[in-house]
Amino acid sequence: MRLFSLSEITGKAQNAIKRFPVTLVWAICGTLFCIVVVNDGSRDLFDDYSAVFLTLVLGISWLIGMQFLLEQTARPKKWIWLKAVILLLLFAFYWHLPDSFRIENEPEYLLRFFLYGIAGHLFVLFAPFLFNWNKEAYWNYLKSIGTAILRSGFFSGVLFLGLVLALVAIDALFDAKIDGKRYGQLFIFCLGIVNTWIYLSDFPKSIQQDTTIIFNKALEVFVKYILIPLVLLYLAILYAYGGKILLEWELPKGWVSYLVTALALLGFVVQIIINPVQKTMKSWTIRVFHPFFYILLLPLVALLFVAIYRRVSDYGITENRYFVIVLAFWILGMALYLLLAKNRRLILLPFSLFLIALLTSFGYWSAVSVSLRSQFGQFQNVLESVKANENVSSPEQHEQLRSILEYMYNRRALSKLDPITNMAMEETFVDTTDGKLYGYRWFNTRRVLDSLGISIDPEALNPDGEYGIPYNYFDNEYAMEQSYRIGDFDYFMPLQLNRYTEKTISLGSISAQYDNSRNTLIFIESIDSTEVFELSLREKLLELTKFNSQLPKEAYDQLTLNFKNERILGKLIFKDLSYNIKNDSISLDHSRAYLFLKLR
Repeated sequence: MRLFSLSEITGKAQNAIKRFPVTLVWAICGTLFCIVVVNDGSRDLFDDYSAVFLTLVLGISWLIGMQFLLEQTARPKKWIWLKAVILLLLFAFYWHLPDSFRIENEPEYLLRFFLYGIAGHLFVLFAPFLFNWNKEAYWNYLKSIGTAILRSGFFSGVLFLGLVLALVAIDALFDAKIDGKRYGQLFIFCLGIVNTWIYLSDFPKSIQQDTTIIFNKALEVFVKYILIPLVLLYLAILYAYGGKILLEWELPKGWVSYLVTALALLGFVVQIIINPVQKTMKSWTIRVFHPFFYILLLPLVALLFVAIYRRVSDYGITENRYFVIVLAFWILGMALYLLLAKNRRLILLPFSLFLIALLTSFGYWSAVSVSLRSQFGQFQNVLESVKANENVSSPEQHEQLRSILEYMYNRRALSKLDPITNMAMEETFVDTTDGKLYGYRWFNTRRVLDSLGISIDPEALNPDGEYGIPYNYFDNEYAMEQSYRIGDFDYFMPLQLNRYTEKTISLGSISAQYDNSRNTLIFIESIDSTEVFELSLREKLLELTKFNSQLPKEAYDQLTLNFKNERILGKLIFKDLSYNIKNDSISLDHSRAYLFLKLR
């Protein structure tokens, strides 16, 4: 028995290039392009060519699937033009992509790439059986795909490791000083050319005629002792959690939706593997998997919908929640189909997901469009609620508004909020305190909310955490350049106040000392230590919490405290202020201030 045959390997390689010429040329050209880019060594090249890379990656699965589809038609050459359609669609995808900066910073384009990539791989899973159905042949086809993936991954991985070891040996023994980029180029070569070529080399053309089922022992062990126990484990966890919900009478956490989805997908995979042999297997767990799994799954699908409803009602729809909703309906539909249908065609699983991936990528009903409309509505509702409360928000409302602003900004949709905010939202993160424009490299949601006049209710804050709540107000260029009148005062003194230093400073016959335990600046007569005045900072520090940690330009006067009695007249202006509130305690971590004082 021959374990290695050069003629067999070269023969399969030649057959692959004859059978998949467009796919392999696409893979080779794409791989060589990536190798050249890596060789250039610039860190920005992958960013500069991100649209090219995304298109090259996307094309492989679509071209493979189209070849499988054409081979199963009666006259493949008649439909060869469909390959040209795929190529035109790939180039259309490339031209619709913006510059690399927008690709990285606007999730819509990467989401579309992800959906089309998923659709391409699903297309491979059903393409040969789109018009001709055979249960046994389909099972063998999926088995061949799994085997090809494992084989190509193993062979290309071993080749890569072997070549890397060879380069390391040459570098160590001959002091060749091999550039580190060569290892990356080797990886691209093995993944792009070797892996793809091996994957395509063993697929038989007569897919529809391969109807003999060989369910080997290893596969039975894998299903019986690994996959089905995992299904049972997930079922036990979810039913235990469902019991906890009923006992405590609370709504489910949003995270449970991911576990139910994972359970359903795992169950569908098990069903696909055991489908042609389920009723003939000796194993009881395999024989009763259908229908009991789907009967047990349906109550959990109800739990899934409740969890989704809770998140959507509280925070609206985002792309993630949109796809969870779509998958929930898909899981419900597939579970009912597999439970009730007499002649089950498992091709419906990948085909329906394929349609979902395509349909959710564009149009009024797409994930991005639905999510934007939902978040717009959420922002409007929360903003109206805050306005009804005299522009005072709870911490949760403030955080939700910030989150929605960040969401809209990442999708270049801030201007959609203009009608309900009555301001140009695209410009609100520009500082105009001195009449000049100062641009920022990041979007400052706190400044936007401050521009809308929204503050936080200090009484609603929860300072009971381990570290309390920090607040920081720092100078900007405007405050640094501002001048102050001193003619009305006798003394001027820059101060640094914090919890670590309680030194005494002298201003003529008056001395001042900060008491951190009481958050108080105490003025005393230097001669006899008689107390003249106590300036409590506590009320001011609590009042500032309504601005959260970003003081708006309109509220700089809030950092000024005026005080007087029959002995002194003074003003304290904070330039920098950092403090922490924990329970009922206020700790001044650092502050820089100007003290003006007049003696009477």
